[in-house]
Amino acid sequence: MDNRTISSLIFEWQGIVQRRQGIERELEPRLLAAIGSRPIKIVTGFRRSGKSFLVQQVAKRLLDSAAILPANLLYLNLEDFRLMEVTTPERLNQVYELFLSVSAQPGKKLLIFDEIQNVANWDRFIRTIYERDGDEVEIILTGSNSELLSSELGSNLAGRFIEFFLQPFSFREYLTWHRTSVGSAAEFQRNRREIMAGFHDFLTFGGLPEQFTISDNDARLSYLSGIISKVILDDVVRRFRVDNVTLLEKVFQYLMANAGNVTTFASLTRHAKALGIPAKNETVIAYCSYFVKAFALFEAGRFSWKQNRVFSDTRKYYSIDTGLITLYRPMADNLGVRLEQCVFLELMRRGKTPMFATNDAGRELDFVTPDDQRGYDKYQVTATLTAEDEKRELGAFSSADPWLQRGDNLLLSLDDDESPRQWQGVTIPRCNLVRWLLDI
Repeated sequence: MDNRTISSLIFEWQGIVQRRQGIERELEPRLLAAIGSRPIKIVTGFRRSGKSFLVQQVAKRLLDSAAILPANLLYLNLEDFRLMEVTTPERLNQVYELFLSVSAQPGKKLLIFDEIQNVANWDRFIRTIYERDGDEVEIILTGSNSELLSSELGSNLAGRFIEFFLQPFSFREYLTWHRTSVGSAAEFQRNRREIMAGFHDFLTFGGLPEQFTISDNDARLSYLSGIISKVILDDVVRRFRVDNVTLLEKVFQYLMANAGNVTTFASLTRHAKALGIPAKNETVIAYCSYFVKAFALFEAGRFSWKQNRVFSDTRKYYSIDTGLITLYRPMADNLGVRLEQCVFLELMRRGKTPMFATNDAGRELDFVTPDDQRGYDKYQVTATLTAEDEKRELGAFSSADPWLQRGDNLLLSLDDDESPRQWQGVTIPRCNLVRWLLDI
């Protein structure tokens, strides 16, 4: 490892961060508010969601406010080819010691290790400097898989970190990036045509920020396809040493094409066998867990108080991004599912834990989220509420599990009519889905 090259890299990134400009991500204030507390800050999320930009922008805020001197910033992107030899804690420590000798000045140091999972046993190095230099350093890590917060950490960093999960852009962030102002109901009406056109684009191509700069739609889909290849062939196949890559890809394709639909591991195994692909139930279960660990998919369980359903394999999967679904299923086929997908991701952003619920008659509530004060809030999502749809959409509220009677109801649709509805004695407030996403 050439010290001159590494020194140049340290100074280069100090300059890049000072020039960083962009919109404020919704997670940024929370991360900034945690700066100054001793725990390590870990930002996780799907690839290309903007983790690197977020931590760089937080660093710039700290530099601009003089909370950190530029010379006291160490930013390392551990996917940079110039750091290919930094694959062990010992090598990472050499870079840190070089930073202290060639750049650092007295005062607080900000250490950012981007995609830290690329260094084997990195947690040993982080714990060492945390315990030795913790009063003098602020440590921020980023990573693209949930192993950062589970078995990989083990006991070394337990109780020593705060997690921040970054999703792709929300629709609010999408509009901000495209310079569309929606700060009030009046602005929503004034810019309605532009907002709805943007919403269609958002549903089709999603919120991964790099594709916003691509104008050709075919090129945008090609970009998204490349992201999937990276997730499947790198983050999953390489990391988990998958042998049956064909089965892995088919399971992923099925879950993406059927995002938001109820599925079971047994049905996935049957579908694979029907295609002539050897498959075992336990293998399918493992592969689904890999996609969740890579943040490509979220898993939503079925709400139930019955103990015999705790270990049920009935569940739903949602994509991390609506644009990725387009690679497997066109918008015209599943507008309702796209809308449900957007609501699921927004509930996650708002700190909720979405589940779905069904009654004995098979009628389904799209989402149920626990609330400490109200009990369980219930959400139903549809493109539009017609007379033919009322029994199915509204009836789900009135026939819900008795345990779910407490809590708020909300029907979300693209309709402008937001007047509450009554169904079998149950009041059901309504809200335009786009307005709800924008919180106006």
